[in-house]
Amino acid sequence: MNRRSCHRSPWRARRHIALPSAIAVLAVLIPTAWGHAQDVTVLAPITVEGDPGVITEGQDSYAWERATVGGKQPQDRRDIPQTVIVLPRQALDDFGVDSIEDAARLIPSLSEATGDGFSGSLYTRGQEVFQYFVDGAPRPFLSIYGTAPDLFFFDRFELMSGPSGVFQGSGEPVGTLNLVRKRPTDELQMLFGASGDTLGGYRLEGDIGGALNEAGTIRARIAAYGEHQDSNVAFTEQDQAGVFGTIELDLGEHTTLSAGGILEYTNALRFSGLPTFEDGDLIDIDRDTFIGSDENDAEIPNREGFVELEHEFAYGGVAKLTGRVFDQSASLLNLLGLKPVERETGDFDVFFFAREFEQTAYYADANLTSPFTVFDRPVEIVAGVDYRRTEQGFEQNFDFSPGTVNIFDFDPRAFDKPQITFPGVGPGFRLNTETVQNETGLYAQGRIEITDRVKLNLGGRFSIFDSETTDTGRGIRTEFDETDFAPYAGLTVDVLDNVTVYGSYAEIFQPQTEQSSDGATLQPRQGRQFEVGVKTEHFGGALITQASAYLIQDRNRALPDLAADAPGFFTASDEADSKGVEFLVSGSPLPGLELIAGISHVDTDLVTDPTPDTVFSAFGKYTFGEGPLRGLGLGAGVRAVSGLDIRSGDIEITAPGYAVVDAFASYEITDGVEAKLAVTNLFDRTYVERINTTSRGTFFGEPLTARFTVSARF
Repeated sequence: MNRRSCHRSPWRARRHIALPSAIAVLAVLIPTAWGHAQDVTVLAPITVEGDPGVITEGQDSYAWERATVGGKQPQDRRDIPQTVIVLPRQALDDFGVDSIEDAARLIPSLSEATGDGFSGSLYTRGQEVFQYFVDGAPRPFLSIYGTAPDLFFFDRFELMSGPSGVFQGSGEPVGTLNLVRKRPTDELQMLFGASGDTLGGYRLEGDIGGALNEAGTIRARIAAYGEHQDSNVAFTEQDQAGVFGTIELDLGEHTTLSAGGILEYTNALRFSGLPTFEDGDLIDIDRDTFIGSDENDAEIPNREGFVELEHEFAYGGVAKLTGRVFDQSASLLNLLGLKPVERETGDFDVFFFAREFEQTAYYADANLTSPFTVFDRPVEIVAGVDYRRTEQGFEQNFDFSPGTVNIFDFDPRAFDKPQITFPGVGPGFRLNTETVQNETGLYAQGRIEITDRVKLNLGGRFSIFDSETTDTGRGIRTEFDETDFAPYAGLTVDVLDNVTVYGSYAEIFQPQTEQSSDGATLQPRQGRQFEVGVKTEHFGGALITQASAYLIQDRNRALPDLAADAPGFFTASDEADSKGVEFLVSGSPLPGLELIAGISHVDTDLVTDPTPDTVFSAFGKYTFGEGPLRGLGLGAGVRAVSGLDIRSGDIEITAPGYAVVDAFASYEITDGVEAKLAVTNLFDRTYVERINTTSRGTFFGEPLTARFTVSARF
């Protein structure tokens, strides 16, 4: 056998067919499967998250066999009928990937839109991603509050393009980012590292783990880092520190309880980008130019705690209970551009923006993943229930007293720190809000092995969502609730022993809190995706490839209402289509050579996408395994993108495409001790990597920067 209460819309009407069909299939599968639970002999036990076969840490390869994203337990990559990309720990280490933004450099289908010089928004398939996952538990993601956690705490970075509505619930219909944390080790393990770069930044990190008792039934791990980042842009800097701790207890031979948490703190003097001329033309200005005040400040602490209980049944099933709480606050003050630059004079207006933000997100999930036989064919089913609650509070205000300045003699020291009071009563007062959102989801997904080479995936999620928002600036309360069913279907066919073709259909919905000019809350976003593709593996799985084509249809996306009398109101978009193709190859085509390379192209109706339509990237490393150069590693990479274009009101802003080359050399001094010199933007190319609005948001890319690192593993 081969290894391996709903608002009406045209889409909702068609769901009357899909919903009963999916429920009927699952209704047959689940009881039948339970009835055959004791007779399972075909499927091997399910691979659980902590198994050595899933953990990438300590593995030299860039290839991977299983992913957790899009499911509750690891799945074979060829059994997932969607595009999935994994960056293993070795790739993260080789290319100095400390953040989600760094990870986007290596993946052609994921793009970062710089937001402040240190963090940014993430886009895939033409749309922004507003949440990501830590071990399958959702965390809200708004780039203005940074993109912690640091990737030093994680074993791998996973991306599934397109919806994952069965498990994701309300969210963007374009992709799921999942960070899989490091696990405690059975044996004592220590890792220390130090680095510094030519911009003036430096970083220290340490990681220690192992068993706490002789039997090895209690294991723990703690990791911490601290860093200072400087930028080529004048005045800007950022300090970050974080600690991650986890403990695992074997309550029995097949039951494990784990708990832990992450604490991180960020303090930064941020930069919100350059303005353009009034007609959208870019300004010829030094790339170290800073528009802002030396009083700019961002203080962002993050706190997260989790507990998990996992039990493996004798027949191969796995039950898992998860609880997680994520708490974040932010205090922001920035001097921002208010208007574009007058070409004749160089004058433009600026203002101070201040915001206080608090957010607490709760998550609980109970699920069962089980192998069964139905009519003598193997079946794997996951079913569960989850609950999410998010409590958010905004306070926001503005100070327009800075007035008019000139971009060619701008002085960041010329502005006194404003005295800001909350809540504000000027433009943007609608964001002085307190919001509570609740979502309960019931989900099930089954994979049926119709033949030895054909597998059918069916599933669905029923969500109950409610939200209450109080506008503290106007004393207006808005309440609404939604119910939604998101069906899912996919088919994989192993046309050869090493080639799988697939097709899938998925839906998702996203309730919105934005209001139209008449005070009404916008209808939920609705999205669906069609995808077809092929996945292959070569040289015994050492090299893997995947190629896909997709169509996403999106309706009711909130867009700024430019016709409204007052700013801060939104209108719902009509249907917007995004279609594209993606290709990726990862792994080892030759002994000693590891690579990640690919290309993506998206054609979207959304004029608000600031990322390039076409991206090509290729990163590789060659390690000498013998001879006088034994222990030497040489690596290089290139990321090339097409031109950028975006609309700011009725003005079009464009920037040319570019290609940036990186390189590194590493040497194993002694067993476990390594030194590395990495250079980004090797040819010191000057280029624009982000455009946004005429008033701000244009960023130059980082100049040539060298980073030296020494690490030791014991």
